[in-house]
Amino acid sequence: MSSETNPHPWVSQGPILAPVSRDMLHEQIYDRLKQNLMMGRFTPGQKLPLRTLAKSLGTSLMPVRDALQRLESTGCVVSTANRTMAVPEFSTKQLQDVCTLRIILETATVERAALQRTEEELAALWGLVVDIERSAETNNIDLFLEANYHFHMLVADMSRLSFVRTLLEPLWMHIGPFIRQSVPNEALFQGAARRHKEVYDAIAAQDPKNAAIAIERDISDGYKF
Repeated sequence: MSSETNPHPWVSQGPILAPVSRDMLHEQIYDRLKQNLMMGRFTPGQKLPLRTLAKSLGTSLMPVRDALQRLESTGCVVSTANRTMAVPEFSTKQLQDVCTLRIILETATVERAALQRTEEELAALWGLVVDIERSAETNNIDLFLEANYHFHMLVADMSRLSFVRTLLEPLWMHIGPFIRQSVPNEALFQGAARRHKEVYDAIAAQDPKNAAIAIERDISDGYKF
């Protein structure tokens, strides 16, 4: 996949790399970079120069280097020939494998979420559906990627399954940049909003079977962008 500027006219603000406080600095920087990957604020093949990241984050090189090394150990960033870290570019098969793994995990989580959700969680999930619909109406890819990520992670949390985020987050770090690079056309963008509404409706109805069907369709169609 190319790391060239995306030609599509979607609203985008790029990576969010505001300075972090010095408390628990290493962990905060790791979390900030991880969130930017999962929300698609980096693109496949994008270089991640150490000094540039450190300057953006308002910190020294060492904690940024440590964070990148942690991400490299999970395959979420790779070292280039000149030793600069970069966002990996995955093959079609690798992306299909991520899709398969997400379907296995997320159908399991949504089935449990449908049976165990609280009214407070349902209200929060609806708020994210509204954000996704608004992102489609305004062509705001940043809002879509952020709301999409939080929607799926909230469903995972609603499942009450131990370690589920630990399993899901590396997959999302792999797929976030791909979604950024492969922005859908308007029809697919609107379709994504409808599919999230279908997932919400099934969870609200405490219907695990249709919730699983809806989230599998959402994940599968997302890889057709």
